[in-house]
Amino acid sequence: MPSTLVSEKEVFKGRRVRLYVEEHRLPNGRTSLKEVVRFPESVVILPIIDDDNVLILYQYRAPIRKWIYELPAGVVENGEKPIDAARRELEEETGYKAKYLEKLFEMYLTPGYSTEKMHVFLATQLEYVGAKPEDYEVIEVKKIPLNKVLAMIENNEINDAKTIATILYYVKYRVQL
Repeated sequence: MPSTLVSEKEVFKGRRVRLYVEEHRLPNGRTSLKEVVRFPESVVILPIIDDDNVLILYQYRAPIRKWIYELPAGVVENGEKPIDAARRELEEETGYKAKYLEKLFEMYLTPGYSTEKMHVFLATQLEYVGAKPEDYEVIEVKKIPLNKVLAMIENNEINDAKTIATILYYVKYRVQL
């Protein structure tokens, strides 16, 4: 039995993010106040370029004030299908178009406080057409062998959750190493 929403109050509305304080009646009969971030659906793309080389972004992330390695990703815009968002984000951030895009799985990134659901795609047979990053994006595109990417995860050089989950899923269910 799911919880029942008793009440909600919007306390912040940004360009993409909305913050609510919600009261829920839980399946065990108790009530609970939750701070909930409502965020659109999103996509992450694993671009395999050739012989199991992966395109990885080295991107500056202002909220954490660091450069991190991560896969291309972004928000699904209103009225857009996740596969179309994946195509758009791949081209904007890496400069590559994929002949083939395949959905691998879906995941909730932080279900304890956010509604964001991410759709995970594999992109293959890539053709370079030129990157078109947003003004606020500071990105370097790296071509890295899959085995090195796995070592980077193991050594905590890659510590972005969506990237780790996507790479490990791909290796577990798609690759014979």
